[in-house]
Amino acid sequence: MDEDNIRYEFVPQAFTNIYVKAWNDLENDYYLVIEEINRGNCAEIFGDIFQLLDRTNDYEITPSKELKEYLTLKLNNNPNIDAEKLLLPPNLNILATMNTSDQSLFPMDSAFKRRWDWEYIPINYERSETNGSSKFKVIISENESFSWLSFIQAVNTLIKTNDNLGMDKCLGNYFIKTQSGSIELETFINKAVFYLWNDVFKDEIEENNIFKDKTTYEDFFPINPNGIKKVKEILEILQVSVNESKK
Repeated sequence: MDEDNIRYEFVPQAFTNIYVKAWNDLENDYYLVIEEINRGNCAEIFGDIFQLLDRTNDYEITPSKELKEYLTLKLNNNPNIDAEKLLLPPNLNILATMNTSDQSLFPMDSAFKRRWDWEYIPINYERSETNGSSKFKVIISENESFSWLSFIQAVNTLIKTNDNLGMDKCLGNYFIKTQSGSIELETFINKAVFYLWNDVFKDEIEENNIFKDKTTYEDFFPINPNGIKKVKEILEILQVSVNESKK
């Protein structure tokens, strides 16, 4: 009687693949991009590899048996590197992004963080061709709209000046994304208003709140007419202008 056999094989992933490519092509630069790096446990994901991020020394780590066999095969006796030891190739660049306002994510310890060069990218309130979000508008009705950039600037000013909230609660330029440049009111209420009501202002006192008279999220529905009325109340509190266009 035949029995099924289970066999485990080494399968290279993103880091191993680019590691091999970089060592085999030192004349060109290679980039490994990690989006929202703090959405995973960096210590567990990187393991011993995080030691290699410190390029100030020639620290090497010993790969597992399976990885060593794979590297021996793929590096083709490359004279620049010993498959028995892992060392970051000089032409391999690792870039990562993280959102400091994301909640309930994994913290990164100082030993991991100090191995990176950091660049803080602030919210961009500039009205220019290069700032795509400056062209976004939220559509209230057929002939009424308001500037998304004006809205986030106004609400973020209120958030930053509140000691209970702070910068991490602010709305970013692309909290809502749109290809057309127009944000439907339903999308605005379901995303921006819900976040502001549920995660930002829910427990704030009346004086520091954009939701007056004990407004609940349910009060925005149906969107026409309740949502329109409530959004206009918020815009008035934030002193954000409603733009009218002629048909």
